[in-house]
Amino acid sequence: MAGEIYFNNLTGKFDWGSVIEQLIRVKSLPLQGLSKESQQIQVKQSAISKLLQAVSGFSSHFENLDTEKLLKGKRVNISNNEVAMGVASEEALNVSLRMRVLQLAEKEVMLSNFGTQDLNANITWNNFTLRYAKDYGDFELFSVQAGSGTLSDLVNSINQSAGSRIQASIYFDGENYRILFMEKDEALSRLETDPTTNTFVISEASAMNINGVWGINYPSPIQLAKNAKITVGDSTEEIISASNTFENIVTGVNITVKKLGEATISVEDDSSGLLNFFKGFVDKYNALVSVVNQLTAKDALFQGDYTVVGIKTDLSRMMDDLFRYDLVNVKEDGTLELNSSAVSPLLRSEPSKMKEIIEKLKDTMGSYLSRTYTTLQSFDRDYQTRLESINARAEALREQLIREEERLKLEYAKVEAFINRAQEVMVRLQSFIVSLSEMQGGKRS
Repeated sequence: MAGEIYFNNLTGKFDWGSVIEQLIRVKSLPLQGLSKESQQIQVKQSAISKLLQAVSGFSSHFENLDTEKLLKGKRVNISNNEVAMGVASEEALNVSLRMRVLQLAEKEVMLSNFGTQDLNANITWNNFTLRYAKDYGDFELFSVQAGSGTLSDLVNSINQSAGSRIQASIYFDGENYRILFMEKDEALSRLETDPTTNTFVISEASAMNINGVWGINYPSPIQLAKNAKITVGDSTEEIISASNTFENIVTGVNITVKKLGEATISVEDDSSGLLNFFKGFVDKYNALVSVVNQLTAKDALFQGDYTVVGIKTDLSRMMDDLFRYDLVNVKEDGTLELNSSAVSPLLRSEPSKMKEIIEKLKDTMGSYLSRTYTTLQSFDRDYQTRLESINARAEALREQLIREEERLKLEYAKVEAFINRAQEVMVRLQSFIVSLSEMQGGKRS
C-alpha cells in the first residue's frame, strides 16, 4: 500500500537511515502530485503555443494588405527576353510597343601611363585631383594626397578619395602593371567618351605623376563610356539613358535592355499577386484548422472546448462570398481547396466585387484573428502563472523536506548515542554481576 512504512531489523542494531528514508518518501508524495500537475499544464501550454503560432501566421496575411495594389497588378511581356526585360507598376496603361535596341550603356575604363613590372616596387606620387564628369559642365573633384609605397597603396588612396564615383584597381597589360580607372556606376554620367574632342568621364583636374611619369592614357581608353539608345515604334528619334534601364518609357513601365535587337513590349493586367494572396490565404487557413482539428479530436486535450473548437466554426461563417463565387471548396476535415481558375475571371468581370470580398475578409477575419490571438495569449499567461506557482510550492516543499531530513537525522543520532551508552552500561553491569557471582561462589568453596 502506497505510503506504508516498514521497520526491519528491530532485533539487531536499529537501521535509522532506512526509517528516515521511508519517512521522507511518504512526506514527499505531494511533490509527485505537483510534478504531475505541472506536466499536464505544460502539455496544455505547448498546445496553446502551437495554436498561437497558427493564428499569428494567418493574422499576418492581412497585415499591411493593400487591396488596391493587389487588384491593379501589371506585368510586362517581352517578345524576346534576350533583348530586354521589364517591370510595370499599377498605374501603367495596357499598351503594346515595338522597340529596337541600338546601343547598350557601358562604363568608361582608362589606364595610367605609368606601369611597373614589380608590384612590390616602391613608387612615389604627387598631389593630384581626379575629375568625374556627370554631364557637360557638371563634375565632381577628388583630391589624392602625395605619398609613397607600392602600386596597391596608391590604388587604395585613390579609392578612399574617389571611390564613390571612380573605382581604381591594378591591371596587367601583358608586360606591366598599371592603374585601371573605371566608373563605379554608368548611370551617374550622361557623357560619352570621345577622345577626338577630349571628352572623358574620368580625367585629371591636376595631373597625376608617378615616378616621373605623367597622367592617364587618354588616347587609348580601354573602354568608352556609352549611353544606351533605343527607338520605339516607327519613330527614328533615339531615346537615351545613361544606364541600360529606361525608366517610365511609358508611365509606370521600366525597361532594361540586355542585347542589341528588336522586341515587342506588351503591358497587361496581372492577377498573379491576387492569386498568390488566395494561395497564401488557403495555406494559412488550412494550417490553423489542422491544429484545431488535432487539439479537439476525440480524447484530445481540448475536446469540446468551444474556445478552441469555435475558431473553426467562426472562421467558416466569414467565407460565404468565397463559397458563393466558387473561389474555394471545403474538404471533409474543414480545410479549403483553392479554385485557381475562378480568380482571374471574377477579377475581370466584377473587379468591384473582388475588392469587396477581399476588404470584407480583411475587416472580419483579420479583426477576429487579432482578438483570438489576444484571448489565447491570456490562456498562455494563465498557464505560465500556474506553472510558476506550482514550481514555487514544489521548491518550498523540497526545502522543507531537506530541513526535516536533517532534523530527523539529528534526533535519531541522539537516540542512537543514548542507546549505545545504555548498552555500554548494561555490558558493565553484566560484567559486574558475573564478577560478583564468581566472588560469592569462591567463598562457598
